[in-house]
This record gives sequence, C-alpha cells and structure tokens, in this order.
Amino acid sequence: MLQFTLSQQLNTHPYAFTATGIRVYSFEEAMYHVYHYWRESADDLLSDGLAAWVMDLGHNYQAARIKELRNVRTFTERMVGFLRLAPYFDDTEIAALTTELKQWESRREWEQLKERADAFLTRNDPAKAIPLYRRALQHGENVPLLNNLAVAYLRLGANGEAYRLLQRARVMEPNNLDLTLHYAEAAILTHQFDDAQQVLQQAATSSPDSATQAIVCYLHGLAVFEQNDFARALSFFEAAMQHDSSIPLYAMKIADTHLKMRQYDQALTALDRTPTRDEDYYIKQAEIHTACGNSPLAVRAIRQALERNNSAALWTRMAACYRQDYDFTRANEAITKALTLDPDSEPARMENARIKKSMGRTREYQAEMSNILRTLKTRYREHN
Repeated sequence: MLQFTLSQQLNTHPYAFTATGIRVYSFEEAMYHVYHYWRESADDLLSDGLAAWVMDLGHNYQAARIKELRNVRTFTERMVGFLRLAPYFDDTEIAALTTELKQWESRREWEQLKERADAFLTRNDPAKAIPLYRRALQHGENVPLLNNLAVAYLRLGANGEAYRLLQRARVMEPNNLDLTLHYAEAAILTHQFDDAQQVLQQAATSSPDSATQAIVCYLHGLAVFEQNDFARALSFFEAAMQHDSSIPLYAMKIADTHLKMRQYDQALTALDRTPTRDEDYYIKQAEIHTACGNSPLAVRAIRQALERNNSAALWTRMAACYRQDYDFTRANEAITKALTLDPDSEPARMENARIKKSMGRTREYQAEMSNILRTLKTRYREHN
C-alpha cells in the first residue's frame, strides 16, 4: 500500500543523532534511525533538540508528544511511544522490537550502559564509549567495566588513566590473563618498564599457547621500542609473528619500527606481510609514503582506504596530506567532507583550523580554535 510521509516538502536542515552522528532529513528517517539504533538513540529522545527539530518540520503534534515521552516511566514505553507517532512500522515490527527492548530493560542498568559503550568501542569510537562506562561505574566497580574503560583510554592515548584503572582491576582478579596483558601494555606506555617486565613473566608462564606467547613477545618488543632500542624491538616483533602470523598488528609494528629507523623500503616490505589489505593497511601505507615525502602515493593509499570506509577520520587524513603538499584548495575540500560526515570530530576540527591558518585565514583559525577549547573545557567538566 502506498504510504505518504508526514511532510511533503523538501527539508534542507537535518537532525544529527548525538551518538551515531547520522543525519536525517525527515521524521520517517528519524524513526528508522531510532528503530535500528535504539541503544544509541536513548539520549536523543529526551533532548530538547529532537523535539525542536520536529517542530521546525511543522509536526507540532509529534513534537509535543516527544516532550511528553520524557515523563513515561520505562525505556521500552518511551521507545515504542516514539515509533508509533507515525504509521511507519507495522504491528509485527513493533512487537518484535518490544520483546527485545523488554529483555534488555530487565537487565541491570550498568549492564545496559556497558553494552552501549561496548558497541562504540567495537566501532572504534572510544570517545563516545568512555562517558557510558563512567556512568556504569557509578553503580559499582567490576573487572569488565574497568578493563573496557581502560582499553578505551588506551586507544585515545590516555595511558596514565588506563594504567590506574587496570591497577584497580588487578586487585580484584590478579590471575585474569587478558587483564594482565592489558595492564602490561598500559605499564609500558606509561614507562613503568620494571612493572611490565614482572607481569609479562607471569603471563608467559601461566599460558604456553602460541597466541599468548605471541602477545608477550609483542609487548616485550613494545617495551624496548618505547626505549628507542629499535633493533631489539624488531627481533621481538619477528618472534611474535613466528608464534602467530595471522595478527596484522605484528607486521604493522615491524613496519613502524623500520619507519622509525627511516628504512622506508623495508617498512613497505614489512607492511606487505600483513594477511589482509584492509583500511588499516592502507592508512599505514599512506603514513610511510608521507614520511618519505611522496604525497601522491599517500593520497592514493588513503583513497583506497576510503573505498573500504567513507569516514571522517580518513577524509581528515586526506586533508592533512594535501595541506602538507601545499594544495590548500583540495585540503579544504577534503576537510569539508570530513566535517559533513562528523561535525563534532575533534581531529577534523583541528585539521580545519590548521588549513585555515595555512591559507592565511587568521580569523577563521582563531574562531575554530576557540570553539575547540570550549568543547574541551565542557568535556573536562562533565568527566570530573
């Protein structure tokens, strides 16, 4: 049966969902997003922004009902109430989702928050996972929460915070092997090398399987890499590959080590030992080409990565390549695409500021830097 949308007019002002960054232009698109990303949409349903956007579309009844949903007692009722504001989903679809929502809601709140955070971490978006993990920890500390929050901080380079969290977790489960290995990595990255050495010896003796031995060799290599002993680092990373050649990280780190030694051909050769040609492979290839001053090949590598993932992060890398090659027009085009995909991306906003500065557009550079500083201050207040 033919179904008309609520609005028959073209809308040029989208609503961007906070957690996913996905932009929608119609009420039906918003409903589709909530149905398929209901975990990530939870906070938006309670926000003034969504109701205001729906009001701007001319859907006064739906906007008023969204505001009323804030007073609805359960998460399931709020979600289903929203999805019934227009005849978009049939009863079978609503019933199936209702069952899933009730099962999810019956779990403890910290588990729900962890599940939402884990989804962001799986998509390699640790910045959005961290606030959810921290909220979950308010209900009580446990090892899975402390470990995953620490992993998120490690991915953002906040190694000291990760180290402190993992210290607390190891008090609870000192014999947890995964936890021990994460702790060793955090210790290395905070230059607590004696501490790392001790726990790596514990890990090596507790599990003789090849996968564990490979990780231990890798972490030994990382420790001497951090101390700029690149020759020894290579031997450890090669040993890791001998134990388990299926892990791309080990070949990547061999390439990294050659790159540190300015052995660019060897770095590319090492990179070709990775078992997959994925996004990370082409990013590393671009990094090597950039280091040896070959911007055209770096750009080509990023284009190949973009074929696999059209992300703001990759367009930001593309913009940086063009900027470093003094092609500011293409740099500006690339960063515009990045910010279209993710207007709140801090790396993209920083690169945008650098491009404006390189182009001599000082006022725009200063304005963007002020906006970034305000965002950082706000985030700091929220986390402390």
